[in-house]
Amino acid sequence: MDHYIQLRMAFSNVDEEEEIHTTIGELANHLCCTMRNMNLIMNKFMDHGWIRWSPQRGRGKTSVLVFCHSLLQAVQERFDRLLQSNRLEEAYALASAMPFSMREILMQGLQGQFGLRSDHGTQGRVDTLRIPQETAFETLDPTRAYMWGEVGIVAQVFDRLVQYNAERQVCEPSLAVAWESNPEGTEWTFYLHKGILFHHGRMLDAEDVRYTFERIISDQVNPCKSLFGSIHHIETFDELTVRFVLRFPNFMFPDLMSSMNASILPRDVEFDPMYPIGTGPYRLTRNHPKLLVLEVFPSYFRGRAFIDRVEIWQLSQTGRVESAIKQDLFPDGQARLIQHEVQGGVFMTFNMRKEGPQQDLYFRQAVQQLMDPQEMMGALAHTGVQAAYSLVRDKSKEKQMLERIGSKPTALSADSSLVRASELLQRSCYAGQIVNVWVEEGEKMETDMAWFAQRCALIGLKVSVTPGNPVDAVYHDEFASYDVIYTGEVFDEHVTLSLLTMYTFHNTLFLMALDDERKSELEREFRHVVMIQDSAERFRTLMSLEERLIQEALLLPTYSFREEHAHHVSLQDYRVVAYGMPDLRRLWVKRSPNTEEDTASYPAYIPLW
Repeated sequence: MDHYIQLRMAFSNVDEEEEIHTTIGELANHLCCTMRNMNLIMNKFMDHGWIRWSPQRGRGKTSVLVFCHSLLQAVQERFDRLLQSNRLEEAYALASAMPFSMREILMQGLQGQFGLRSDHGTQGRVDTLRIPQETAFETLDPTRAYMWGEVGIVAQVFDRLVQYNAERQVCEPSLAVAWESNPEGTEWTFYLHKGILFHHGRMLDAEDVRYTFERIISDQVNPCKSLFGSIHHIETFDELTVRFVLRFPNFMFPDLMSSMNASILPRDVEFDPMYPIGTGPYRLTRNHPKLLVLEVFPSYFRGRAFIDRVEIWQLSQTGRVESAIKQDLFPDGQARLIQHEVQGGVFMTFNMRKEGPQQDLYFRQAVQQLMDPQEMMGALAHTGVQAAYSLVRDKSKEKQMLERIGSKPTALSADSSLVRASELLQRSCYAGQIVNVWVEEGEKMETDMAWFAQRCALIGLKVSVTPGNPVDAVYHDEFASYDVIYTGEVFDEHVTLSLLTMYTFHNTLFLMALDDERKSELEREFRHVVMIQDSAERFRTLMSLEERLIQEALLLPTYSFREEHAHHVSLQDYRVVAYGMPDLRRLWVKRSPNTEEDTASYPAYIPLW
């Protein structure tokens, strides 16, 4: 079958039942084999009824070949056999080599392989969770990783000194069993659990903690250096006690220790950003461009996770229809739906590192009027989204702002934002030049920018919209030449820490677009916030900072969104945590007593990264 597909691809412009005049030598060249082997292969093809072959003898004479079996049929049969044999990587490679239209058909078949698969073999039962994703991994270094999927992997491979309990909204022990500070908040001492193992077999100690943070604060270009800029030096008293001496009071220090950026590394292994070693419930055993594999770490100090293996597959994003995939996964309707309200949201900002009209406040305010969230939601039929005036899901605040907007004179309500945008644009320094807009690629956000471009045309603002890959934007400075940026930010459960991270972690798209002077101003704000002892007051201060950024039209929130997960009823304790992943530390499968097969599948639909 592989030979037939290879030969049929060589004549992909030829229809079935169409005569091809060729020689056995030419065919052998296509399959890189001898003419003797080619004759044997042709006989096999004829035995299967895939071809008709009329060989001609004599120099210069051509034979007649007719394909009877279509390429799509052949590839589909081979693809299905690979799936049945659990050879997903080979199936994916086969689909990737096919023409676009055929590849999309095959990829939909591949989707049915995702979810949890429970196998009984010689070594007992093995439960494997397969997850599709569409954003390539650039780094798994916890001090640099920014993309949603990358941080999800970091969360499984590493632990931190502290963990944040979102339900109780408090910091709780993790690698550290306890901690304390002096009254001034300038010295913090952490006491480590005994017997915690790294994935390579050595026990964690205080020197690993010191190494982790000295690696950050000694590197001038580390993107999370500002987040831990309060650290002056680190002391270890014994193998289980470590003290941080700070430059200024920091009453959020335990919260910072719960950040993914604060994941603890082993000091005795040269760090590999694509094959990191941690203490987490899963260890990374494979990282191929098409497949990343996490295997359960049996010696995990909090107890072995239930799921034995997690496979994350890189899939082509082109033309995928997720609703159809989800429907195909659950033909019998045996699914439970979970609504995950994502903290953070979609926003527009400006490249303040580049000269252009965006440096003018009136220009930014004109764009702010054009990007009116209510008008966008009214014009576009987006599902699962809600107009937002903040990146924090605070219904009361949104309601107040909506009421304030709703109090405008009704005579201007229909076109007021366009009229105001036109007035502000005329007051600005805009001189008719084309404004380049970078938008994070994806159907929904590209639709937003098509609507925005139409609004711009109505007031004489010329824009050119270019979709871009956020991986390239973050790690390769893709949007340096653009004036306007349209993207999104996803927070974890600790909203206050997420806001601080957005304003201090230099790999966030918001900060990458900000000029150095404003970055320094945000760092000063950061110092002020962490010196506040009351957590409610810290949050209010950060919300005031966000409001100032919105008033200066540097941050233009548009909408928040939710995701819908669906999973088979046999998957128990399915809870969605930050970054859209099910909580692998809690997930387990209740296999039915009536299951007789050695293999059982439990579909799960996890929105693609």
